[in-house]
Amino acid sequence: MSRPIAISLSPNVSSDDVRLAWYLLLVQSTWKDHGVLQRAAENIAGRFPNHFVTFTSSGRQAIFDLLRSYNIKKGDEVILQAFTCIAVPEPVIWTGATPVYADVSPGSYAINPEDIRKKITPNTKAIILQHTFGIPGPIEEVLAIAKEHNLVVIEDCAHALGSTYKGKPLGTFGDAAILSFGRDKCISSVFGGAVITKDKNKAHQLQAMQNTRRLPPSSWVLQQLLHPILFSLVLPSYFVLGIGKVLLVAFQKLGLLSWAVSYEERQGGKPVHIEYTYSPALAMLLLEQLKKLDDITERRLTISARYLKELRIPTPGVGNSDIVHPYLRFPLQMANRDELLMQAREKHMLLGDWYDAALVPSASNFWAFRYIPGSCPNAEVVSKRIINLPTYPALTDTQVTNIIEYINSYVDPGNHE
Repeated sequence: MSRPIAISLSPNVSSDDVRLAWYLLLVQSTWKDHGVLQRAAENIAGRFPNHFVTFTSSGRQAIFDLLRSYNIKKGDEVILQAFTCIAVPEPVIWTGATPVYADVSPGSYAINPEDIRKKITPNTKAIILQHTFGIPGPIEEVLAIAKEHNLVVIEDCAHALGSTYKGKPLGTFGDAAILSFGRDKCISSVFGGAVITKDKNKAHQLQAMQNTRRLPPSSWVLQQLLHPILFSLVLPSYFVLGIGKVLLVAFQKLGLLSWAVSYEERQGGKPVHIEYTYSPALAMLLLEQLKKLDDITERRLTISARYLKELRIPTPGVGNSDIVHPYLRFPLQMANRDELLMQAREKHMLLGDWYDAALVPSASNFWAFRYIPGSCPNAEVVSKRIINLPTYPALTDTQVTNIIEYINSYVDPGNHE
């Protein structure tokens, strides 16, 4: 059975990752190999010249620690964009500060600099600059605003490892940056994150925070290692008499698969892993993926170039001659998004809808995250129209052709912008 088109079901995992997960599962003495953290950190640091790397248990923990390191606390405000995941505002709330949402620019997936200016108050201390899908946000404009108002700029590179702007890696423009190694990110260790900073003292401060935490329990590590293994069973059989769907539900019900976002988080609470350090076992998965990162990035670029060239539909917010775009997901805006996604599923194509609300998951308690519906209209319009096409490396040329032909067959004057 071949792998179907599936944008979000452990998309980065290949057979060598599954074999490694089995090995780590069976040889648990490897879970204590802290040297792997150093090897992985050196690999990442080599991609960000003159920067230091501090691992965290997740991207949200990376944001949380960075905010605390800049002494952001109750009474302070942090500006971030709408059209984002709760993983960005929740660490702001954990510090006691208030997230303030700026809208995206029309026809864009990035924060609007003019709306940033409108949202700045004497309590504003930082701006989180999100590079959505790996598309650089308005870097020069945000840096200029931050300099004018003496604000910290944190680059959110959760989607952007491997992306550059004017020849420099994203993550090297602001005061610091965060990475995520979640299951659907550029590379994956199921959970994990990192802070990138050129300030050696800041890196020492962040590592000191990690030193106060504990390693995750074996049961939690076991659950994460099962993720690539179980999805290697789910994916090939997903559309075969519904077997894969049944397996997926069963694995989740049995607690063998973790959720990317817990119920407690959707209500504004802290997930259990926020108190953990990054597991060496997961770092082994990360190191295996880092070895393939250049090839993964090149494959994403190739697929994205085909979408840009062959799709007969405008692609707002996409493309710039100064930018290398290895899109994590290739975004389109369609007026009848839900129908298109449903019919794609009938053709065994699981396309994406990041983000289907101004703040996702859409079932989250918006009030807990201080988001007021209607306050960011551009983001809310985009969220009702967005679809994502996959760029993951296992996607075959034939599958890319099938996706392009499906989207093109759907195009008519009422279906797209």
